[in-house]
Amino acid sequence: MFDRKYTGLVAGFFFSFILSIAMAIIMTYVNTGALTLMPIFMTFLEAFVISYIAAAIIPVNKIGGRFAGFFKAKPNSFAFNLLSNIPISLILVAILSFSLTAINVGFIPQFIMAWLSGVPVALAVVYAVSVIITPLVGWLTNSCMKDEAAAQ
Repeated sequence: MFDRKYTGLVAGFFFSFILSIAMAIIMTYVNTGALTLMPIFMTFLEAFVISYIAAAIIPVNKIGGRFAGFFKAKPNSFAFNLLSNIPISLILVAILSFSLTAINVGFIPQFIMAWLSGVPVALAVVYAVSVIITPLVGWLTNSCMKDEAAAQ
């Protein structure tokens, strides 16, 4: 069990873990044209480390929350989930697709085209996955937190 002050780190772990699975499959296929286990596994490890560090440095949850709040969406509502995941997905896809393209194909003359060709697919998949997993991540995070009432 984790103390409530680590809620963001725990939620970031679960979110990055699940999202990295999706990104590994997508970016491996987009960049190499094949789906084989070892490249997907290696890309998953790379994506997980990159996304977890990026989410720890960039306050993507706060940015997403402010974006949804701008449209007066109520927290924990479906509209809030849909809206808050837009900037989160944009930020993480930009970072992950760039990084994974660089790792998978290198900085070849066609790098920009290789990177940008994967962005629309990655953005659609990451947005859909993040909207779907947000309630699951919340539940997993809360189940790992210490119950404050029981601690007293």
